[in-house]
Amino acid sequence: MAEKLLEASGDKINRNIKDSVFCDLFGRQEYLFQLYQALHPEDTETTIDDLTLVTLSRIIVYDMYNDVGFLAGNRLIVLVEAQSSWSENIVVRFLLYLGETYHRYIEKNDLDLYTTKKVELPKPELYVVYTGDRKTRPETISLKHSFWGTDDCCVDVVAKVIYDSKAGDILNQFIAFSKVFDEQRKKYPDDKRKAVRETIRICKEKDVLKEYLAREEAATVMFAFADQEKEFSRALRNERKEGRAEGRAEGRAEGRAEGEIVGVIQLYHDEMNLMPAEIIQKIMARFSLKEKDAEKYVEEALA
Repeated sequence: MAEKLLEASGDKINRNIKDSVFCDLFGRQEYLFQLYQALHPEDTETTIDDLTLVTLSRIIVYDMYNDVGFLAGNRLIVLVEAQSSWSENIVVRFLLYLGETYHRYIEKNDLDLYTTKKVELPKPELYVVYTGDRKTRPETISLKHSFWGTDDCCVDVVAKVIYDSKAGDILNQFIAFSKVFDEQRKKYPDDKRKAVRETIRICKEKDVLKEYLAREEAATVMFAFADQEKEFSRALRNERKEGRAEGRAEGRAEGRAEGEIVGVIQLYHDEMNLMPAEIIQKIMARFSLKEKDAEKYVEEALA
């Protein structure tokens, strides 16, 4: 059965779990099975009990991505939700995701990579569920084409981009829900809770995720998610302000003190539940650090 993703009471959500509706919905076994059926309608043999969640991390609205990964027989299926923003960096995330997932799979199944016998690994299927309004809509994104612009490369990761699905299936409903939610957030920018209430009302009337949205837990996730956007923005502003102040106090020319770097690392880890490898890449880009220095900062901050 799928792992439990939500522990909530009233309008509060477990601070260690920062899930969106995407993660909560497809973290439930019945909807995960519907998702698999939408992706593979030809497969009539796989059952709900054959699916196993292997989701590594959940990322809140600030980075606009949420991940769901699961095993279905000999398939490893990974979906990333891309909301209003679009970035080809998603395909790099897939690369890191696959590396970590296969590493765990090999360890869990006690596979030996140093024998002559070829190990058996589940075949990866990668999908981006895009719910924004981007005019250019490629069918796939490719690591080697996006980053190196060539076929002459020994490494590639290719993900299919989903913009819609068969009418009425779970993917189609989720995308429709996302568009309603975006519309209501634009309509009520200063009242996110009203945007949530209106989204639930409209979707129920349109028979979009009606059964899911009827659950108290679904409303809890949405209210917490709306509150979380505001809380995270405030925390990020405070973190930057404190980091700049400390940087000035220490006389750093860039105003990027160790306190700011450590604060960002802890924010990525505690609030966004990122893996260390992902944090390293982010702070390398954000603070122009060498990989060796970034690794040291992360190691010390998370010790």
